[in-house]
Amino acid sequence: MSRIHPILALLAACTLSSITRAAAPAQLTHDDISAINRKMHALVDAKQAAGVVTLIIQNGKRLDLDAYGSADTGLHRPMRTDSVGAFASMTKPITGVAMMMLYEQHKWSLDDPVEKYVPQLKNLMVMDDSGHLVRQSRPATMRELMSHSAGFTYGVFADTPADRLVRAAQLTDPNSSLAGMIGKLSTLPLKHQPGTAWEYSVSADIQGYIVEVLSGMPYAEFVQQKILTPLKMKDSGFAVTGQARERLALPHAPDRSGDLVPTLPAGGRDAVAAKVPRLPSPGGALYSTVSDYARFCQMIANGGELDGVRLLKPETVRLMHRNALPPGVFVGMAGPGTTFGLDFAIAGDPASTHEPWPAGTYYWSGIYGTYFWIDPVNHLIAVGLIQRTWVPGTDAKGSLIARNTAGEAIYTALNAPRR
Repeated sequence: MSRIHPILALLAACTLSSITRAAAPAQLTHDDISAINRKMHALVDAKQAAGVVTLIIQNGKRLDLDAYGSADTGLHRPMRTDSVGAFASMTKPITGVAMMMLYEQHKWSLDDPVEKYVPQLKNLMVMDDSGHLVRQSRPATMRELMSHSAGFTYGVFADTPADRLVRAAQLTDPNSSLAGMIGKLSTLPLKHQPGTAWEYSVSADIQGYIVEVLSGMPYAEFVQQKILTPLKMKDSGFAVTGQARERLALPHAPDRSGDLVPTLPAGGRDAVAAKVPRLPSPGGALYSTVSDYARFCQMIANGGELDGVRLLKPETVRLMHRNALPPGVFVGMAGPGTTFGLDFAIAGDPASTHEPWPAGTYYWSGIYGTYFWIDPVNHLIAVGLIQRTWVPGTDAKGSLIARNTAGEAIYTALNAPRR
């Protein structure tokens, strides 16, 4: 066997060391964090949000936890770092973890048909954009259900005949139940043939029903006992009770003068999140704080474990943020090249997605302006909260204003030349 000359070996080692150092991710500095917070505060100053909370973790260390503005302009309550808000669609990844806990118990498989666990959805028809009904080409799979490619829709982001039927059915009426939702869904057509398109949908709510069927527990009880309590997410749940109500951040919208005011239900402030609804939507009913939700994110970033508590195996977590969509199918609400795993979006090449984070970052956001992302390249987690009212039929991208601002600010800092 030939031997490498000692000088060549030393040069090779030095070169490898230089490559390793060059590839190491940049670290956010105190000045970077100050600049990021100034940009987030500017959203409030410009009346684009009543208040904002920003949390940044890098290498497992919290670098920033900042609050600015108002949680409730009507009562002159300031936004706090522990303000509780509606995290809306950021409920979906938590529902996904509940599903994968049952997956690890061998209670279902990714290629199983959805109708195996929800027979009420067997033989659904498909309605095209002209309103014509055709048969399904094949049953939707569990993989497609968890990646929004099973053919379902929310009914609120477009106005096709199928969307109108779903919208009129009020599938996630909080006064109904998950079983009642499935009963309604069983009478409605799909919008797409399974596996042919990504369509943001009620799929996570269907997953919540499956959690009930396979676990024998109510969905909200399963999530509380198996996920929120073990992770010590003490301010998270499907209702806000006790002293936590004093920290409740309300959705705001501009009045006629442009001032941001709370948008309240018929029962006023007392009716907001006062009790767990009969249908605690697995796709959008969670209330939380940025610190609580960051614990969930850190568990995922750690491969399913946090502070000695393991919820999932590392290989299961990797499966969740691996693309589950068929070739050529991408996330319609994001940049080209963005794919979807099991209840997480996955960023592609920034050159094509036009998003700030690197490829492989996985994330989602909520309709009231909450957001999170987990960046494995820079070992970074970001979680943010605003409460901005969204009305169905309006531009949903307005709810991404805090996420986009934070992303631009953070990656501008990370990509800046370093001395």
